[in-house]
Amino acid sequence: MPENNASSKFCSTCGKPLHLQAEICPHCGVRAMPAPGTGVSKAALLLFTFFLGGIGAHKFYLRKYGQGVLYLLFCWTGIPGIVAFVEFILYCFKSEAELQQSYPMTNGSALALALIVPFGIIPIIGILAAIAIPQFVSYRQKAYNAAALSDLKNCRTETEAYYADNFTYPTRTGQMVCGTADGVAVYFLPLGGEDFQIISFHKNGETAYLTGSESIEISQNSRSEIESQLAEQFGMSGGYGAFHFIE
Repeated sequence: MPENNASSKFCSTCGKPLHLQAEICPHCGVRAMPAPGTGVSKAALLLFTFFLGGIGAHKFYLRKYGQGVLYLLFCWTGIPGIVAFVEFILYCFKSEAELQQSYPMTNGSALALALIVPFGIIPIIGILAAIAIPQFVSYRQKAYNAAALSDLKNCRTETEAYYADNFTYPTRTGQMVCGTADGVAVYFLPLGGEDFQIISFHKNGETAYLTGSESIEISQNSRSEIESQLAEQFGMSGGYGAFHFIE
């Protein structure tokens, strides 16, 4: 029997000598216990999972780096935290020997990664979010405003078409209806048969658009200001995603 040394260990099942890094015993086929200092520590695993599981620290400790990155990327959803809590319960009911058989190669470097990587990546994610979120908000604002502007132009076209057929602009409810996109309010204000004003804005936009018979130009104003004036003068408020004919 070969003499045991620093590069060998014994199988915990059959007692035969094995290479230090062997995971499966070639003699009995049973997964061998990890070499001292290379297996997972149940106490460390439970601490990482309970306190830092939501950001994937326990996955880095177990050398499941891909899963750890996924936990980090989606930590803001809260789902990794829930999954980590379930994993914590499962780890509680496993012995240290069972955990070491499942994760035999966890070591000091993995322990360092579990502490360093999550806290090193989180600031980077924060910086990227600080850059991306305002851009995303700005893009959505532009989309909302564009929808309101498009509905205003379409309504003006309908108004001019009505004039071409009737030689007067609409003066009563029911004489004309303009289509609106979801969240857009369009207001038609008749000013006699020869004049009109159209106002449009999106409930999540920041700009109100105005046009009228006096000019083909489209002016802009603050949505909140125009909405407040409509509520004060005509009692109109809300009604998004609809056309309003104000007599």
